Amino acid sequence: MFRPPKRSAFTLIELLVVIAIIGVLVGLLLPAVQKVREAANRMSCQNNMKQIALATHNYQSAYGVFPYGTNRITTVGPLCLILPFMEQDNIYRQFDPSVYAISPGSITSGDDWVNLLFPNTYALSRSRVKAYECPSDNPYQVSTSRKPDPAYGGIYTQVVANFPVNQGPALGYYYAADFVAAGGLPGLTNYVPVAGTVGRWTVTNASSLTQQFYLAHEGTFVDETVNSIGSVSDGTSNTALFAEYVGAFLNGNSGPRVRSMSWMGSGGFPSYYSVVDMSDAGTARYSYGSMHPAILNMAFADGSVHAVRKPNALPQSAAEIINRANTGWDALQRLTGKADGDVPNSALTN
Repeated sequence: MFRPPKRSAFTLIELLVVIAIIGVLVGLLLPAVQKVREAANRMSCQNNMKQIALATHNYQSAYGVFPYGTNRITTVGPLCLILPFMEQDNIYRQFDPSVYAISPGSITSGDDWVNLLFPNTYALSRSRVKAYECPSDNPYQVSTSRKPDPAYGGIYTQVVANFPVNQGPALGYYYAADFVAAGGLPGLTNYVPVAGTVGRWTVTNASSLTQQFYLAHEGTFVDETVNSIGSVSDGTSNTALFAEYVGAFLNGNSGPRVRSMSWMGSGGFPSYYSVVDMSDAGTARYSYGSMHPAILNMAFADGSVHAVRKPNALPQSAAEIINRANTGWDALQRLTGKADGDVPNSALTN
């Protein structure tokens, strides 16, 4: 009699063992894949910042000065001014010059770039410039709820650096929900120009050593001041021009995003609030920050880009500032001041 041939197959136990092995291998490989992806994002972010720094130098070559820090009336910042040097001249040429001119003539203080010559300016501002966005983040994932919802979202449209240090910089914003209702969010960015510790500080108390410190550590992008390369007396390789910025989340970096920065309104940003841990939702909106593990990128006046370690603790007293006891915070101020005479602490950067 002929016997049917035996059929070979996995038993249920063998199949489960194979699935378990595959699961373990995936678990081992996934972190490695994520690290490779983040390394690629970090390099892409550095390339973005290098393009921005070089565009700023091309602006300097064309006009003899760097872009101003922020327009006092229209609240436009440097990222708008350098558009032609970022291969975005098609956007820039469509703006009415009054949007970015320092002397806008009949334009009044209520006419910021959001409302000025609406809807043309606003429509142009909605253009996405990929080089202004860090690939490790998505600033467009901002909440579109409204008050009294605690997760209401806002888009920053202006930065005023000179501020009472116990209150944070003046960051003007509109509801993200209103932007959506008007046609969509404006173009957003993860990069802000550096204003130094608190921007341009006017000493009101000659005996105050902290005020003297603020005065000395003024950055390159301050108000409507147009600094030249000669103003950077600390040396171009020792002076930061741009830093990464994330905004704020309701519950650190795990809750809904409640603030993002527009590239039109990305003005001279102070470094007083340093590079805090993103879990500090109250302070993070005033701080430089990134989604990169352990570091954020900064572009320097020589066109180079370096990684800066994070986070740094904020100073808790005037004595801590005067005695320069907070070494991490103090080192960052050395990097952001353009003519403070301080030698940067190389241990801060990678």
